Amino acid sequence: MTETMEIVEEKETRVSKNSTDDQFLTDPGNHGSDHFKTRMSRFRFATREYMTRFTNHQSEYLAGLQAKHQSHFGDVFFPYTALLGSHTFYVLFLPMPVWFGHYELTRDLVYILGYSIYLSGFLKDYWCLPRPRSPPVKRSTLSDYTAKEYGAPSSHAANATGASIYFLYCIWACAPFSLTYKILFTLLTCFYYFSLVVGRVYCGMHGMLDLTAGIACGVVCVAGRLLLSYVFRDFRSGETWWFPLVSVAVGLTLLFKHIRPIDECPCFVDSVAFIGVASGYECGDWFLQKFLPMLSCGGYSTDGPIVLLRPFVAVPVIVLWKNVISKPLVYNVFLKVIGFPDDRATVLQKREQKFNDPVCSLYIGEPKIEIVGRYIIYAGIPIATTVVCPLVLKLVGLA
Repeated sequence: MTETMEIVEEKETRVSKNSTDDQFLTDPGNHGSDHFKTRMSRFRFATREYMTRFTNHQSEYLAGLQAKHQSHFGDVFFPYTALLGSHTFYVLFLPMPVWFGHYELTRDLVYILGYSIYLSGFLKDYWCLPRPRSPPVKRSTLSDYTAKEYGAPSSHAANATGASIYFLYCIWACAPFSLTYKILFTLLTCFYYFSLVVGRVYCGMHGMLDLTAGIACGVVCVAGRLLLSYVFRDFRSGETWWFPLVSVAVGLTLLFKHIRPIDECPCFVDSVAFIGVASGYECGDWFLQKFLPMLSCGGYSTDGPIVLLRPFVAVPVIVLWKNVISKPLVYNVFLKVIGFPDDRATVLQKREQKFNDPVCSLYIGEPKIEIVGRYIIYAGIPIATTVVCPLVLKLVGLA
């Protein structure tokens, strides 16, 4: 990962040798107004133009902040703490509370984080606003992937805000902790939050508008989740037959009706994954309520230290589905059983034609088979977490 960060920084250094504004056209969102005006609706373009007053001159100010506060510790600390908001981190750690007897914690976080990613990604693709320009800003990231996205809103800030507010709510309103532990966990939550949010500026990945919009997305999503969990507190999905069909239909509708960005931007790929996770969790919950209502993992207070062994069995099950079973299974069923049209070659050919052009190309789009396939693959992760893993844990005597 360190090598990846060095490659990204070397790329930015090479770009800085150019002397014209064309050097910034390798990143999405940096074209002139006419580039967007002819491809956006009047209202969409007007909102983008209004937002650009906050992004057009942010880079010099942010570069000054970086120069003032840069340190060797920060250069290592902030890129690595950014991994706490990464795709891989969520895949590995979001399932953990289920196996420790805290099913509701994972359920709420799936909704908050999933829809924070979707909402922030939707607005990124809607506004098409650039990240801070490098140079003068110095970008430090362990993933070249994130540098290819639009800037506002910050998905890291959205996720950190939503998760932190939810943690604080649980600490002070729900958990039976002593005051000392409540203060301790509050401090840890604040440390997590400010590490992620401040780190996005330190690493040159986001500006103030990006963070503000991201924070707003996080607040909206956590408030929406808490409100809906109260309104539907007595709803039992397992008592219906239609719930999984509605869940899948809503998820796919959100994806296929997603706003189309102007430039190439990979934000949509994360939205597909997290909407898949949310739908998969709902379908898994429905299955448990309807067919296996007694299947669950107890907590430390009831099962004792044995719960600490569960991740060593359950995590490999998730990895096995995600990295070994899912892709060949899903695509073989699509292509050989269902006869789903394979449009991957067409999209790949278009991308290869743009490969040697340093300027960020117009959005090509994702293959439909990849959208549906990725959705199902990620829907399988919460089903494996809530249904398959407890069965395996029971089989080996850990539940």
